[in-house]
Amino acid sequence: MQPPRVTVYFLGWQARYEQIMIENLAQSHAVRVFQLPGYARRGVRLARALGGAPALLRWLGRRASAANRATASDLLVCNEGQLKRGRQLHLVQGFPGQRVLLIRDLVDAAFVERMRPLFDRVYSYDPVQCERLGMVHLEQFFPFDPESVRQPTAGRAAGRQGPLCFFLGRDKGRARRLQALAQELVGLGCALDFQIVKDGTTQAPGSYHVDAALPYEANLARAMACDVLVEINQPGQAGLTLRPLEAAFFDKQLITDNRRVRDTAFYHPDRFYVLGEEQRELQAFLASKAPGVAPDALRRHTPAGLLERLLEDAVRG
Repeated sequence: MQPPRVTVYFLGWQARYEQIMIENLAQSHAVRVFQLPGYARRGVRLARALGGAPALLRWLGRRASAANRATASDLLVCNEGQLKRGRQLHLVQGFPGQRVLLIRDLVDAAFVERMRPLFDRVYSYDPVQCERLGMVHLEQFFPFDPESVRQPTAGRAAGRQGPLCFFLGRDKGRARRLQALAQELVGLGCALDFQIVKDGTTQAPGSYHVDAALPYEANLARAMACDVLVEINQPGQAGLTLRPLEAAFFDKQLITDNRRVRDTAFYHPDRFYVLGEEQRELQAFLASKAPGVAPDALRRHTPAGLLERLLEDAVRG
């Protein structure tokens, strides 16, 4: 007898790059977005007006799963964004199959312990956080497969002598380090496209601060147009962000303060410069050219690789 087909439902994945990933996966896999019926939204508002109404929320959770045709053979994949806001818990509880949580940001022990009873497995992309809080480590993923990425045109834009360096991210207390690095890069003849998005940590906005982040498609376009990507991780972050994957997928160099890029299958010293860890000068790195990355080295970081890992773990239970 054939085992029942598993449909993978994604709940709470609202960032544009996450939606792109799900759209790509749905072209060749049994993948769906978990849809919340309109009456369920109205029911949640009613439950809040009644002071919580846990019985109503449990019923709504089961009805939402039934409306999505979810079965006990299926898999629900959540991220922490909505759950940290106290939302969608009833939808998780009402799902009849296995449930997994993918934590993409830094969280505390109290949050993990609240979530653990709701899920069969709790994953994180940060290995230090996994060890400290007892989660399962998962490789960071990129929303595209290598075959579907449109390779950027080789060579620098006409009239630009030095490499173009691109940074985009919220301040998160990193502005001083980024501004110092920007000054060094300008001194080395680089052109800069730095966009530090103001947030609650911003104290004295500088010339690189902006009020809002770019849409994801515009972010990708800037990343593909530059020569060098730049990242400074927020304090306490040890896992891979999307920037090292963009460098590998888009054939760019990356200046980073995350030494864990050296542990990846696609690491090359001419592609990644780890601040505070290098013996050679930054100028020598900027003048180098890394060889292309083999697609096999990127497989585990693709949407298909992510899905395969989740399904394998689901089978093992």
